[in-house]
Amino acid sequence: MQTNGELPMKVVGRKGKAKADVLAIDGMQRLANNLRGNKPFIPKGVWRFKTFEEADVWTLKVRTRR
Repeated sequence: MQTNGELPMKVVGRKGKAKADVLAIDGMQRLANNLRGNKPFIPKGVWRFKTFEEADVWTLKVRTRR
């Protein structure tokens, strides 16, 4: 059904309200930054592991270091 010479359109998705409120998570982000200090979560560089399990253990170790 065409009206007024327009082509039919199909709406795939709608832009809605943001899922996360930046101001609501600000306190948690500040806490994470204070706890982490100046250390990144994962050190920069290329890391090679023999297995995914070895990589997972290393990742957990560097994320929980103090």
